[in-house]
Amino acid sequence: RLNHRDYLLESPHRFSVADLQQMANGVHKGFLKTLIKFASQHVYHCDLCTQRSFICQICQQHDIIFPFEFDTTVRCAECKTVFHQSCQAVVKKGCPHCARRRKYQEQNVFT
Repeated sequence: RLNHRDYLLESPHRFSVADLQQMANGVHKGFLKTLIKFASQHVYHCDLCTQRSFICQICQQHDIIFPFEFDTTVRCAECKTVFHQSCQAVVKKGCPHCARRRKYQEQNVFT
């Protein structure tokens, strides 16, 4: 699928001359859309990749979410935990994972 373009996954801001030619010809966008669809389907169905998914710690639903789901998820800047955007909007007091970690650290200070 990558046609010897592994660098697109490793360094998404790096382009080859062939990529630039495809951009000029208007075909690179279609190639990238196909690549994204292929990669997404792989991630959603691969046993190893799904182990790198998240479960929203706010709603606790069992559907897995990934940080690359930009339209529906948000990521904590501090701990990098991923939540549904709709859940994060409801809970305005911050990241529950960070709150638990701070509480745990405070308890350890006093013991």
